[in-house]
Amino acid sequence: MDRLREAWRRAVTAELCWTNPDGTPAAIAVTPLLRGSSSVGSPSAGSPSAASPAAGSPSAGTTVCAAVPYSRAREVAELRAAGEATFAVTDSRSLPARTGTDSSPATGAGVAATGTVRIVDDLDGELFLDELLDQELVKYPPSRTLADSVLLRRENWWWLPRIVVELAGPAPGAGHPGETPLPARTDPARHALLVTTAAGAAASTGVPELRSVDLGADSAPSGAAPSGAAASDVLGVRDLAGEPLPAASAGALVFGYDYTMPDLERWETWSRRGGFDGGHLAVEARTGSPGEDLRTLGLLARTRRHRALAKACRTGLRAAQRHLQPTP
Repeated sequence: MDRLREAWRRAVTAELCWTNPDGTPAAIAVTPLLRGSSSVGSPSAGSPSAASPAAGSPSAGTTVCAAVPYSRAREVAELRAAGEATFAVTDSRSLPARTGTDSSPATGAGVAATGTVRIVDDLDGELFLDELLDQELVKYPPSRTLADSVLLRRENWWWLPRIVVELAGPAPGAGHPGETPLPARTDPARHALLVTTAAGAAASTGVPELRSVDLGADSAPSGAAPSGAAASDVLGVRDLAGEPLPAASAGALVFGYDYTMPDLERWETWSRRGGFDGGHLAVEARTGSPGEDLRTLGLLARTRRHRALAKACRTGLRAAQRHLQPTP
């Protein structure tokens, strides 16, 4: 777990993936944080790899986690039933630059680890405020406009309650949460994570299997489309490591994102979901657009986004309070 902890400490963005109870894969982008990390250094704002490992490497006592605001409660609802998840860092901007003379793709530069998860509903925001906020202020600059002072925290109180997802321990049957190297994703418009259920695992209980992949156009050569899929709805998929990709009987998810640097004001995700034959994804559902123009938001757009975020956080928090603290 040492390599994942170190990557998690350095990274500005990371990925959290799991298998839903119905066997479908799921993934979200998160800000990587560490619990028990009061002595762990954080990278400089806008510089994912600025921290020196020797100056503040995370100890074995630190816990890899993500603090999800309640505006995203629906996104992680199924994770509560999954029990296991994969934590990964694969975006090249959050990984140290390669050294040496190797000119091959950055195979193995990223890392992922799978294990059981513990979910803490921090309804009053105390855990987040005491242990995690300082890290988030460094890694996710938009949080500074919401919680960088006592006055801001009082005004935007709804930003502090979080759903804290921790990598708690090894998956059942595993000796430890094994670390898996993954190629770094260097092109946000073409490179993505392919998330499937691990081969040989039951769909309802299988842990997710991750591959860093390169995507072709939303089309396939004549005869290459999976059975029942129109060529215009098929996405070519190639493993960045050059390894063969196994077919996914329960379907597959292709997930990616991009963000503006160094402010992260725009952080947009996209996904494609459908049947996968090992080389082509028959797209059945899609969200977002790869390669979207992340232009700076105007004042009106920022105001609308802030209001929408506040409303979503309050709505998600109220729902959690009703569920976890039912009225007698």
